[in-house]
Amino acid sequence: MTELVSNEKDIWKGNAIGRFFLWCSGARIYLLRHCPTEINVYMGIGIIVFLTGILAAISGSYAIYTVFESVPTAVATGIFWGVIIFFLDWYLVASLRKDKTWWKEIVMALPRVILSIFIAYVVATPIKMRLFKQEIESRMALTQLEKRQQAETILSSEFSEIERLKIQNDSIQKQIERARQRRDHLFKLFIAEAEGTGGTGVAGKGSVYREKKAEYDRAQQELDELKNRLYPTFEQNQVRIQYLQSERDRVLTSNQMIITRTKGFLSQYHNLTLLREEDSAVDGISLFITLLFIIIETSPIIVKLLTNRGPYDDLLALEQLRTSAEAKKSYTSIRNQLLRELDLEHEMIQAEMSIHQESSRDAIAKLAAAQREINEARIQKWKEYQMGLNGKTTNGEMPVLIDFVRKFIEEKENSPKIANQKSQEEFSETT
Repeated sequence: MTELVSNEKDIWKGNAIGRFFLWCSGARIYLLRHCPTEINVYMGIGIIVFLTGILAAISGSYAIYTVFESVPTAVATGIFWGVIIFFLDWYLVASLRKDKTWWKEIVMALPRVILSIFIAYVVATPIKMRLFKQEIESRMALTQLEKRQQAETILSSEFSEIERLKIQNDSIQKQIERARQRRDHLFKLFIAEAEGTGGTGVAGKGSVYREKKAEYDRAQQELDELKNRLYPTFEQNQVRIQYLQSERDRVLTSNQMIITRTKGFLSQYHNLTLLREEDSAVDGISLFITLLFIIIETSPIIVKLLTNRGPYDDLLALEQLRTSAEAKKSYTSIRNQLLRELDLEHEMIQAEMSIHQESSRDAIAKLAAAQREINEARIQKWKEYQMGLNGKTTNGEMPVLIDFVRKFIEEKENSPKIANQKSQEEFSETT
């Protein structure tokens, strides 16, 4: 790479903290060293990205603590969540490039801004829940009370048999009590008649006394009959009521425990939503906090969009162009080498094919020459055979080729194995 500056003092040195924040901004430090005028801009972007990761770690720790109520788990998970958010922001900022046309920059930045808004909302939600913790707990207590009342109403409808049995037992008790009161009243009457303190005022057991005593006896008999008839039902109802009440208490206790334990993250978020719906002040503050986090989260991208194209962007474009040219050069060199290797391999294959073809032509020529010699030898044998017939030919005049063919067929039919062996030997000799 060509020399970027002519004076060594123009190269920014900086310290470890400054280099760390520059790295957080997603900038290439070795290029940014030659651009002192843009150091502060990128350092500010890096500080915002780093602080956003810290806030995300705090937010994630609180959210996990509301679920598991374990400090080590909350701290470990919060740090992990903060690192994830930090590197997401780092990628969003580092991947944004300055272009010469503004609309291309907006198109490139739009998906990053949308993702930043989403990250800001996720990070801000646990922070808002922590800020409104007391109000949320008060609203949760009210919500739990409403749920308890709803649970009791549902249980009352499910265990309505208890009320019906109680009403029935109350009716039985009232009937027995009325009969007892009548009996006691009659008892007092006939006692007063006997003592002379009431009724006729004459002491003794006269006719009036006996009448009142008979009425008392009948009332006592009615009371006993009523008890004998209603007490079994009353006792059965009491047993049934006790059983149903124990079941209702068990279910109610279980529901109360479930309602009391619903203090997790989702329940708190739900009550925060209810608070926002019920109180406009809470809704306004919550919206303000969300917007604040959105501004913090999107500010690095907005800053890079609003700043003019500077020397760092030119150096970065030059670096990318140089890297792209070297990559293309390497690609071309490797491609040409592969093509040469392929051509060499193709030439080797062609040479092998030529050798095989030449060998094939030689073999075919030798096979043809051998075949000619075989044919000449056969013709010579045929000729000698025909001349040895001395006129004993097919037409009786001159020996013809058909006589030799007939003789050959007869010999072949008589000894096929010998003929085949001879033909194989001849073929092997020719090849």
